[in-house]
Parts: sequence; C-alpha cells; structure tokens
Amino acid sequence: MVAEQGQREDFPAIRLKLQQVLEYVNNFLSAMAQKSEATQQTYKRTLREFLYFFTRDRRFFFRPRDVVRYRTYLVRIKRLKPASVATYMTALRRFCQFLVDQGVLVRNPARRVPGARRPQQHSRTFLTAAEIERLLASLEPSTLVDLRDRALVLMMLGCACSERELAVLDVADIRKQGRHWVVYVQGKGRKAKDEAIPIPPKVYEALQEYLKARGEVAPKEPLFLSHSPRSRGQRMSTRGIREVVNARLRESGIKGDRRLCLTPFSLRHTAGLLLAEGGASVEEIMQRMRIR
Repeated sequence: MVAEQGQREDFPAIRLKLQQVLEYVNNFLSAMAQKSEATQQTYKRTLREFLYFFTRDRRFFFRPRDVVRYRTYLVRIKRLKPASVATYMTALRRFCQFLVDQGVLVRNPARRVPGARRPQQHSRTFLTAAEIERLLASLEPSTLVDLRDRALVLMMLGCACSERELAVLDVADIRKQGRHWVVYVQGKGRKAKDEAIPIPPKVYEALQEYLKARGEVAPKEPLFLSHSPRSRGQRMSTRGIREVVNARLRESGIKGDRRLCLTPFSLRHTAGLLLAEGGASVEEIMQRMRIR
C-alpha cells in the first residue's frame, strides 16, 4: 500500500492488488454471517460488481474521486435505477468502513459520496379496487406458475407480506390456530419466524390450490419455488419474487395506466389501506404490517 505524493493526507491513494481486495471482501462477508441470508446475498452480489469494476478500472485507490467514478459507472454503464445504485453504494460504503476498522484505510472515502438521486415521485403508491380486480383477473390459474404467482400476489395483498418475508417461508410456516390459519413470518430485523399473521380465506384457498398442484410436499420445503431455468425447483429469491410481481403488474395492464410507479411494495401498501377501510384500529394495522 503506497500513498501517492501530492494527494491530501486525509485520503492518501491506497494501492491494493486484486488478490488483497478479494481477501478483504471475503473477510467482510464472513463478518456478515450473523445477518439474514437475504442481506448476505445482497452484499455478495453488489460487491461482486465492485470487484469487476476494480479489475477494469485499474486506478481505484480508495479516494472519494474513485468512489464517484464507480457511482458514475453504475448509473451510466450499468444503467441501474436510483434505488439499486443506493444499494450498491451502501455496500461499498460499509466495505470501506470495514477496511478502516481493519487499519487498511485511514478514512472512509465512500462516506462523503451519496447514492443516486431518488425520483421525486414516490413509488409507494397503492392499487384501487378496480386495479386489484383487474390484476387478479389476469392471474387465472391455468398453470403451476400461474397458481404460484396468484398465491404470491394474494399473500402480499391479504397478509401484507414483503418480498423478503415471502422468500424465506417454508410450507410448515402455514399453521392452524384454533379455527383459523396463520402464517409465521420473519419480520424485518427479526432472526426467527415468530410473528403469526392471519390468512384470509381467499388467500388460504389460493395457497392450497398451489400446493396441491405441486403434488406431495414436505413441511421443510420452500413455500414458493422458482421456475426459472437457472434455479428451477429451488427457493425463490427476494429478487426473483420482485421480478415476478413486477411482470404480473405489467401484464395486467395496470402499470401502464399509472403516472406513478407501481412496485411490489405497492401491494403491501394496499394491504394496509384495505385493513383501514375494513375498520381495523391503528394498533391492529401496525401489528399486521409489522410496524414498530
């Protein structure tokens, strides 16, 4: 590691070989072992992109100007959306802080560099009753994938489940409590599936139709399986669920009718509004939405 002459003392140019950076990335990921599987996968994916940039750039010396160049690459070359750029920049920022803690860097060069500017129009909009009906009508269960996607959408609308919560569900997480069925979810920041969410009858019916179509399933199997060529038969990832729901929103036609952006989170937001319209108290809504 050599500091170039003429550079500011607070951010000297740090020359690292690729093998050194790879070792530090692996150590950083090992330090993230206590995080959720989804969080670990996000760090792996985003830092993999950084490593690719590092090898191509050949002049990334861990200075703010280098971090800005990486952000420009994400925006102009990769053409990532602002929210994705923010995720990649957060990963780099935390990796750089890890290098500071390890004594490799003097200061965090990414701390001063913000992520991409987010759009002014907020994506957390909701669906109207007519749009919900239109979306569900487009999900007529004619194939196993249709049955899965219908169950996914209804779990978001009826149980206010997020993509991450759905991705970690197993068949055994659907349980009967008294006369009703519930799903045990792992809420944000939780390490266990310890929150029981009531399943509306229509949602439970869709789940049962999907599981019946799959044939014999074991309790420990993932509740939602991927059908993409690369991961067929495996657990759906958070990203995979997001892509499926976005595709269904487009195919239903409702996404093209909106000036504001509809996203999978819009379904969860809609679930909260449906609860309010149904007469639920603020406390009940906060509990069902896992808002703390």
